[in-house]
Amino acid sequence: MKRFKQILTNQKFIFWFITISLIVTNVMMFFTESTSTLTRVVQIVLPFAIYWLVMTLGKKPGKMFWWLFIVAFYDAFEIVLLKLYGETPLAVDMLLNVTTTNVTEVNELLSNLLPAVLFAVILYMACIVLSIVSIRKKETLDTDYRRRNRKRALALLGVGVVLLAVNYFVTPSFKLRNDVFPFNAAYNTGLAVQRVIKTSNYENTSRDFSYHATSTLPDSVPQITVLIIGETARADNWGIYGYERNTTPRLGAIDNLVIYRDAITMSNTTHKSVPLLLSPVASEAWDSIYYRKGLISAFNEAGYRTSYYSNQRRNHSFIDFFGCEAQDVVFTKDNVPMTENVSDDALKSLVERRLKSYDGGHLLIVVHCYGSHFNYRDRYPASGAYFKPDNVVAAERSQRDKLVNAYDNTIRFDDNLIADIIELLREKNVPALLAYTSDHGEDIYDDERERFLHASPLPTYYQLRVPLFVWSTTQYQTRYPEKWRNLASHRDIAVSTNMVLFHTMLDMSGVNTSHLKTRLALSHSDFKPARRLFVTDHNEFVPLDSAGLKQLDIDMFNRNHLRYP
Repeated sequence: MKRFKQILTNQKFIFWFITISLIVTNVMMFFTESTSTLTRVVQIVLPFAIYWLVMTLGKKPGKMFWWLFIVAFYDAFEIVLLKLYGETPLAVDMLLNVTTTNVTEVNELLSNLLPAVLFAVILYMACIVLSIVSIRKKETLDTDYRRRNRKRALALLGVGVVLLAVNYFVTPSFKLRNDVFPFNAAYNTGLAVQRVIKTSNYENTSRDFSYHATSTLPDSVPQITVLIIGETARADNWGIYGYERNTTPRLGAIDNLVIYRDAITMSNTTHKSVPLLLSPVASEAWDSIYYRKGLISAFNEAGYRTSYYSNQRRNHSFIDFFGCEAQDVVFTKDNVPMTENVSDDALKSLVERRLKSYDGGHLLIVVHCYGSHFNYRDRYPASGAYFKPDNVVAAERSQRDKLVNAYDNTIRFDDNLIADIIELLREKNVPALLAYTSDHGEDIYDDERERFLHASPLPTYYQLRVPLFVWSTTQYQTRYPEKWRNLASHRDIAVSTNMVLFHTMLDMSGVNTSHLKTRLALSHSDFKPARRLFVTDHNEFVPLDSAGLKQLDIDMFNRNHLRYP
């Protein structure tokens, strides 16, 4: 025991333990990344040489560890992400998710990734403890030992620089800031900070924006428009999309449901996808979001009374900004403890209350669900456990059957919620319509990649394909037969939900503005299929075939007769 303690407290042992610990993540990424072999070699050699060199600059390696602490932070974060996504570096969206995700969501996620979390915590807590031991000890690394290691580190750094130069020459698309960890993580951190600053200034940059919207509907003609935005609902698990399980028994029995079979989202993250759904940004450029308002403002200007009901927690994002444009705003989780779940049934109660007070005129209701967000089992009551067993104990491949059972139960719960709201609208006997789509889908250990959840820097088929459908009362179809025919005639066309929803909602509801592009409105005869795009981690709109999808994903597009690209 005494000998073991002597080893652990030896400055040379601490020197190498910290240095090697800092490169562990890079070694793991050598086997996980889909970049070239040369890039993955550079990703080990160059950072290791730098860490090694820095560790030789001080007499006590513990002090030098704190100069490299940000690297340890990135390493720990990345280890968990590798467990979750299987590849790709710490992304801007993942960093922003930290600022827009509530404590409950974090606890639900981390509790199901315990092996990776424990490994990262143990490894880098050991570095912290040993660094403290190093600093407190009187002994130091002798000058000759540091000088010898410094020369070796410089030699390795030279090799790394040469390999880096060769990589730039043979791989034109290669960039240090994008392809080598932790340089890419540091670069993405800077981008994330920039976006947070720009977002915090949104109130000023958008203050003078106006859609100059007007209504094409006579004041005497009533109109109710309902938009339901789901959460993490992938189309493949909906019965109305051909899923082998009857997860949507009520929607499947409803007439006048126009289902768009080939719909995908432009983003696999909530904090991007929902603002894209609630604005015309998807048909412009991402940075335009900082200077404009959302869908609800256009309806306000056109004389609609507007309501926004959300079962998500406020997070000071564009989702909040666009939602709070409504005249009647309710976040069901305001003043509710972070650990307490609130069922999406609360949203139905709010819609029911609003419709009971409806006395004519034009009304817009936007509903933002919590839907199928992980932890799935917490999204529905025990009585809603139709598919069993659903008692998931960990987010692991071995638990997939239970995970899918729980996930499918959330879809059945959504089915009831949407069907109930449709019945409430039917009872009003006025022109009314309802549109539903989800922000993004979800991976549930579907293939050999063993991917789970969403928001990965590189998307998958399962994260992109989402449900999109429209329903209306017979009164709406009678009054606007051409719009309804157009909606139905476009049901088999490949669409991006974020590209078409804003314009379709305006056109269906008689809201006129110069920002309305009829070629993107499914309800208009001008509609034309647009090239499908994906919003990258760096907020660039790229073609679908440049989004990083793998052959497994392309095969799924083809198998389900969806357009790719």
